[in-house]
Amino acid sequence: MLRSSLLASVAFTTISTSSAMSQDAFDLGEIVLSGGLTSVEASDYGRAATVLDAEQIEARGADYAVDVLRGLPGISVSRAGSAGGIAQVRLRGHEGNHTLVLIDGVEVAAPNTGEYDFGGLLAADIERIEVLRGAQSSLYGSNAIGGVISITTKRATEDGLSGQAGLEFGSDGTVQGNLALRASGARGGLSFAAQRLNTNGSDISGTAGGEEDGDTNATYALNGRYFVSDTVTVGGTLRYTDRTADNDAFNFGAATRSGLVTDSIANVETQELFGSLYLEATALGGRMENRLDLSFGALDRQGRNGTGAKDGDNSGTRRKLAYRATFALDAGTIGEARHLLTVAAETERLTYKENDASIVFGAGQLVKRSRDQEAFVLEYQGNITDALDVQASLRHDFNDAFENATTYALGLSYRLPNDTTRLHASYGTGVQNPTLIEQFGFFSDFVGNPNLSPERSKGWDIGVEQSFWGGRGLFDLTYFKEELTDEITSVFDPVAGVSTPVNQTGKSDRQGVEIAAELAATDRLDLRFSYTWLDASDPDGSIEVRRPKQEALLQLGYRMANDRTRLNLDVRHVAGLYDMDFTAPAFGGSKIRLDDYTVVNAGFSHDITDGVRLSGGARNLFNQSYQEQDGYTAPGRVAFFGVASRF
Repeated sequence: MLRSSLLASVAFTTISTSSAMSQDAFDLGEIVLSGGLTSVEASDYGRAATVLDAEQIEARGADYAVDVLRGLPGISVSRAGSAGGIAQVRLRGHEGNHTLVLIDGVEVAAPNTGEYDFGGLLAADIERIEVLRGAQSSLYGSNAIGGVISITTKRATEDGLSGQAGLEFGSDGTVQGNLALRASGARGGLSFAAQRLNTNGSDISGTAGGEEDGDTNATYALNGRYFVSDTVTVGGTLRYTDRTADNDAFNFGAATRSGLVTDSIANVETQELFGSLYLEATALGGRMENRLDLSFGALDRQGRNGTGAKDGDNSGTRRKLAYRATFALDAGTIGEARHLLTVAAETERLTYKENDASIVFGAGQLVKRSRDQEAFVLEYQGNITDALDVQASLRHDFNDAFENATTYALGLSYRLPNDTTRLHASYGTGVQNPTLIEQFGFFSDFVGNPNLSPERSKGWDIGVEQSFWGGRGLFDLTYFKEELTDEITSVFDPVAGVSTPVNQTGKSDRQGVEIAAELAATDRLDLRFSYTWLDASDPDGSIEVRRPKQEALLQLGYRMANDRTRLNLDVRHVAGLYDMDFTAPAFGGSKIRLDDYTVVNAGFSHDITDGVRLSGGARNLFNQSYQEQDGYTAPGRVAFFGVASRF
């Protein structure tokens, strides 16, 4: 079983950044970095997962990371219209705040909602994306009830100085530039990346002659590590994003669906700061790995309504201190061990407050609200035989506002004697604490409920992974079934004009099938296919919204005979997508089905030299008209062209 130096790098929500930095070379191979408190070989991992490398990410031709995730197994994406709009990512039919998101190991969800807005994450500096499906609370706690998306950014891959620079133009008025400088040597490494994107976007409301809704995004990232000695490493990360996203007015209770979203000059300004500091130390001659992490986040948001008047100003913070120790149970070093035991502990504080007394409806909104949580975690990873691998975890959370919670999970991977078939299965439980917004309210039309109970889930999956055609192809089929209790929803009182969150009585069932396949058809032609069938229902049996019943993605790549030009084609089909009916007199009390749609993206890349690459293509090639959320018109056809240089 592979146990490299990056075994010490993955713990809680703050570790996967340094796992990439703890290696002599940035070669992650077939390793699931965030699959446990220590990394796991993909062929040994019992949970359902998808891993994308830099080449696969680049082939999607996307400016935003959320567009790379579309169509992957188990994932549902809904964005409020144009580029930069609020983008939610749901896993296996759960809510957006049930998806834990890590960027370089740091949790990046908004403290008030527990959800990360993917609308502000640019794709140019991303090296790797891991999607772990199913409840991960036994490792990560609350907000991981549906799964985890872990993102690793680029860094130095060779000794000395290196870097890259890129520029892209789009027919929607997009101008994007990125610059990265990296240095690596015997004592450590340092990487800096800057990205800036400006786009006119498209009109979210779909109004004839309506104003385009654009996005401006500037993101800066810094990460580094330093080898203090052969046994001690220190390092850290820092990430800052400043963006302004235009949006249009949403009219709750509009008379018609076409009147739900109308043209306006509303926008939201967001500043996000995330970072971490870590210390790694090897002890007992390599038999023990220790890691101490401090991670932090601060989010500030200011909003303006359709008249240009300020209607939002709030701040939230997160602080987390985490420690973990990994022991080799059957060998003198962790790298040689077949059995590992990890113990870990963490403490976390969340805060949130409104900042502007002139726009709140009560003095209580200006009070800084906080929440504290501590946890202990125990994990075992074992290579029982050459064919059977086990991952088991147990976590207990201590909450100051809700009941304490214990969660657990078990994953199994078994390779059949034919050496081409692998069975994988898992069972896990999850817990989701109410958000600070749900607990305290903060808005004039939304009243908090301090008596809410945490949502809880339990579920299992089983799958088969089959290699074929002499290893040129791989097929993975997974079936999952989950049960969610105490699901939180909002109840609207049309007389008072306010919504209140409540726990629903009964069980919310989720089941589905996930398919992932890839084939190197020839030395030049490769194909990838993803498919998800999802059946997710509320306790009353009605379908859950913004989670399509079926979604399929076909990707084709062809490298031309000159070995410098590659053509890419994506075809994505979505069917069975529902949303709440927010028109009057329903006021969100019923649901409507949105139209099915198919979106085609085409692109190319051409290497002029080994260090200079041209790229271009068209998103939504056939100008398909569709909506991912009722009332919000998705972008039409966009052509783009770019150039990038590595040095």
